[in-house]
Amino acid sequence: MRREKTKEFSPDDVITALLAFLPKEFSNNPEKIHTTFRKLQQDERYSELLGAFEFIDYQRFPYSPLLGRILNRLQESKLLSSLNPDYIMYQIKPDSKKAINSYYLKKDRILHKQRGKLKEIAGALKKEL
Repeated sequence: MRREKTKEFSPDDVITALLAFLPKEFSNNPEKIHTTFRKLQQDERYSELLGAFEFIDYQRFPYSPLLGRILNRLQESKLLSSLNPDYIMYQIKPDSKKAINSYYLKKDRILHKQRGKLKEIAGALKKEL
């Protein structure tokens, strides 16, 4: 049985596209990242983009296993790096930003219409980090 795709984009696509709007280096603070995504998810303006993320309400902070896996996959694919020795900063190379912009955000691409909302989400994330 074939499964129908209900959206044009996946949660992986959303997080990857957000990288285009973040600074080339930003904090790798899971508490701030997950807490910010949880707050933004509760804003109905972003529900289409962030609704697929489920959060576990741990005592310290809300945690999304899906968001954690996506950030790890982005590192494995070399679109996102954690800087040694402490891994407290993420880094996005200019070539990665260019590729992300080209694949996800240019006209007629899967997240072009959501570009403004993605930029707002990235802005809120930058303020927290």
